[in-house]
Amino acid sequence: VPKLSADEPRSLLPEKKALLGTPERVKSENKVRLVAQIGGGKKNRSLKSLFGKRSLWRRIFFASKKVRSIILLNVVTVVYASNIPVLKEAEAMMDPAAFTVVRFAVSAVPFLPCVFRARNDTHTRKAGIELGLWVSIGYLLQALGLLTSDAGRASFISMLTVIVVPVLDGIFGAVVPPLTWFGAVLSVAGIATLESSGSPPCVGDLFNFLSAIFFGIHMLRTERIARATTKENFVPLLGYEVCVVAIFSMIWYILGGLFTGNRSLDLQLWTWEMVWTSLLSFPWIPAIYTGVFSTGLCLWLEMAAMRDVS
Repeated sequence: VPKLSADEPRSLLPEKKALLGTPERVKSENKVRLVAQIGGGKKNRSLKSLFGKRSLWRRIFFASKKVRSIILLNVVTVVYASNIPVLKEAEAMMDPAAFTVVRFAVSAVPFLPCVFRARNDTHTRKAGIELGLWVSIGYLLQALGLLTSDAGRASFISMLTVIVVPVLDGIFGAVVPPLTWFGAVLSVAGIATLESSGSPPCVGDLFNFLSAIFFGIHMLRTERIARATTKENFVPLLGYEVCVVAIFSMIWYILGGLFTGNRSLDLQLWTWEMVWTSLLSFPWIPAIYTGVFSTGLCLWLEMAAMRDVS
């Protein structure tokens, strides 16, 4: 409250006091303002903590790069698990080789511009081709295994990757903590309890087991290559990898058709009616899901996460 100056006329004192208010009224108004400011400040701080620059949900889920990477890998696990029954249903409707070609072509097409721009990057090209080779063999063996193995057993055997990875890592000289072995064995036991259907063994189980080995090799190589690659080269690297998978799937389809006498490879027998009927009857939704989400997106998330998580 401004003070009255000593040289002002005494006659003006009552008027100025009236304008300024009594000391009790001034104190009361200041107290009300202070309470309102404190209350508004608390409200603003609570809203800022939830929706501000560094909001509460961000601090919980993205407390560090490692926490973020662990969350991403768990998302990848969920999508990979849903991939197996979708593939099983798609292969029951049509030729698995033809479905695989379309699936990986759908996955590779968006990455073609990135691959073209990085065509002179030797390191990215070699790393992408290597990763594509390992994962192509894994996908091929998985598709062959699903021809005779049921989805539950195939899912269980594919999860043996959690055992294969520390075994291979130990063979190559890494020190694997005992807690990792405990977690791996416990996860396999849990998956066996959930997924084992009691059906008799078949040759598809062997293919699924081999796919787990190659997926494990791919995972270890992804970790090492991702940490030696800049984030700017992630998309071209993934593009090379997915394009290699698409090329291998086409080779598999052509060779399989030649050995089995598949007449669909004879272009002279094609008619517009056959092409239109094939396009309408093709399972596009499973192809887009398995190509875009469980292949392209999952490989990218896996690569990004493995920069911070072993």
